[in-house]
Amino acid sequence: MAKEFYNTFYKAFTSESSETSTVTPKSITKTINENINHDNFYGTHSKPPKLESIEDYTWWKERFINWAKAYMHESWFCLEFGYDRPVNDKGEEIPLKSLNIKDKKNFSSEQRMIALIQSSIRDDMFALLQHDGSSKSVWEALRVKAEVGGG
Repeated sequence: MAKEFYNTFYKAFTSESSETSTVTPKSITKTINENINHDNFYGTHSKPPKLESIEDYTWWKERFINWAKAYMHESWFCLEFGYDRPVNDKGEEIPLKSLNIKDKKNFSSEQRMIALIQSSIRDDMFALLQHDGSSKSVWEALRVKAEVGGG
């Protein structure tokens, strides 16, 4: 009995299987492409949906918002309410190494949201956005580009 189990298991993962495979490189490529397109459209647990065309902004925006709220809610707060880097009594930005734990976490959430937006849109789209470097300004610039500026 053990021999049958191991032989079956072995044959399942080798070319010595008695059944002829109908899988072709084209069908594998098609399946991979369909999965990638699905992941880009809906996003995954670790990656937000991708905006492939500025004309798709309206549907993408809603998917991105829902994804961010579900998987990166702290970063979403930075986008929704804005982020202001802490300053000292003189109005100068506090160096990163001097930030307290909470401020470092907020800074990290802000940087993560910028990276998420940047990785969710094509590089050529991101390069055309005029923003001040904050996630809120990037988000607003993208909205303006899509809704007012066209493609």
